Amino acid sequence: MSYIAFILYLSKFNYYYNLVNPFFDISPGTWNNLVVLNLHPETIIRLLNGGVILFLFSFISFVISFTTSRKKTKKTIHWIIFFGTIFLLQFLYYDPAMNLFLQDYTFETGSITAYQTFSQIGDIFFQFYNACCLLIGLLLMVFYYFRYSHIRFMRNYTLFSLLSLLPLAIIHYLLFSWAPENLVKTTYSMQFRNYLQPDFKLYLVELQLFPFVTLLSLGFMIFNVYKYNSIESYHRDLNVLINRKIDTASLGIRAFTHSVKNHLLAIQSETEFLYDRFKDDEEALYSLSLIQSSCEQSFQSINHSAEMLKHITLNMKPSLLDVPVEKAIKGFQPLKKNIRIYLEKPQKSIKVYLDEKLIIEVIHNMIKNSIEAIGDRNGAIYLEIKQVDDWGVLSITDDGPGIETENLNEVFTPFYSTKSPVTNWGIGLSFCHKIITAHDGKVEINSQKGKGTQINIFFPLPFIE
Repeated sequence: MSYIAFILYLSKFNYYYNLVNPFFDISPGTWNNLVVLNLHPETIIRLLNGGVILFLFSFISFVISFTTSRKKTKKTIHWIIFFGTIFLLQFLYYDPAMNLFLQDYTFETGSITAYQTFSQIGDIFFQFYNACCLLIGLLLMVFYYFRYSHIRFMRNYTLFSLLSLLPLAIIHYLLFSWAPENLVKTTYSMQFRNYLQPDFKLYLVELQLFPFVTLLSLGFMIFNVYKYNSIESYHRDLNVLINRKIDTASLGIRAFTHSVKNHLLAIQSETEFLYDRFKDDEEALYSLSLIQSSCEQSFQSINHSAEMLKHITLNMKPSLLDVPVEKAIKGFQPLKKNIRIYLEKPQKSIKVYLDEKLIIEVIHNMIKNSIEAIGDRNGAIYLEIKQVDDWGVLSITDDGPGIETENLNEVFTPFYSTKSPVTNWGIGLSFCHKIITAHDGKVEINSQKGKGTQINIFFPLPFIE
């Protein structure tokens, strides 16, 4: 809006076509048509100043909304109202009718000097305020980026937004650093008004840098959008692939378990027959008991795997996030002497919607993985509950051997495991991924070989003031 109004204002009085043309690349025919348009200058000035102010207000409002949690909606609204009030006062301050009235009044009362002094102070204040809005907005985005740089999806989204805002802010400042401005001046005759030339930076026009800066910024923004979409598509496709593998594994394991159960039942039937046949042979009875025990363990493993991969029905209720965490930890009492579990909770409990029974099982699986990773050496597992923006987060960190970087994308794949397949079928983390995504949550895993592993589970916070 401000860009169009700026061109219309320049063409209204046929200002400096030779300078404006390299700046905006307007053909002579188009310029002549703009010159003869019958538009009121004061309306164009309002559009120009209003467009600049609206951009700045939208810029700072977006940044405030982006960097403030939904749980603090009232605080966000208060800040937006605060900035909006100043911008509204600024719009009125530069309104042509208001300035003409004040100029006429102060001229008649002999206080025109005071008006000019007041105008100079106001111009300095509002230009400083506008520049600060752009700078503060960018700094808030940078701070927000570094604050959550350890969380992949928040880091990517913040960086995308920051890199999109940056060229917009640069172009706007290069073009309208002088605006808004008072462009009217009273004369001795009330029927005639002087309309002033905008004080835009002519050195940019002379060097013809602006078109190149604009094209470069536009190209950068397009590349930024493409890069962000590529990254998000990769992770979105990865999640879809994991869920598809889980569904495929679920179908396969149902067919597999049906067949294996029949064989196990046949083995159990034969062992019962052999129990009666060799009831006086202790060695044979011992071997038969081992076979019977192995069959029962196989039944349990098969049933557990089928249960994990079957269709899940959630029974979600509002719950404090620390409740399922503490219950999951109690399931490991007594704990191995070489391992310590530490839990850090926030002062104010975090409430989320979840299926407590399933989330306890998820946390239990992840703690179990950490215990198995540490093994027989001394180690510790750290659980931290915290709020990150609009998410309730549970971080589970261990100082185990870690995972190879190239294997991180495979940890949620069904039947993938770095442990012995005899005791671990590699279904636990697939089950965890399925449960967490069913809660509209997210799960991220960070690991370095030889330094340990951290799993971050994100639960969306209910939007309640």
